[in-house]
Amino acid sequence: MFQQIIYRDIFLAPVLSGIAVQAVKMCIYSAAGRKFDLERLFQADGMPNLHAGVFASLSAIVGMKYGYSSILFSVAAIYTTIILHDTMRLKRQKEKQSGVLNTIISNIKEYGEVDSARISRVLQFRPLDVICGAAIGVLMTYIMI
Repeated sequence: MFQQIIYRDIFLAPVLSGIAVQAVKMCIYSAAGRKFDLERLFQADGMPNLHAGVFASLSAIVGMKYGYSSILFSVAAIYTTIILHDTMRLKRQKEKQSGVLNTIISNIKEYGEVDSARISRVLQFRPLDVICGAAIGVLMTYIMI
């Protein structure tokens, strides 16, 4: 049964697209930082976005297999749209929260020595990150199939 799940392209395409997105991300950040950045391989945020790559790939493979006018593709596309929208909204909310926390910490005298760098580190999901992740996911799916 496990082999049937793994070898189905509807399961395999999004997984491999996610791996490809993470590999591209690691290469981009390694080149930008001029050092090998293996840590980026395990982070969902950044350019390109993992969520976008996986769910765009899922929608593409369902559309290719069952047709773009099928109810299954409609469901997959709607879920993908909601997930990508929420991913971009998450960034704005995290930025607001980190700003409030930094203001609180800077105003409280006894916590003035707290390192706020940890707090300002928020998940970064910019629209361009999401678009690039989705593009890589769809492209990888069309290449694989």
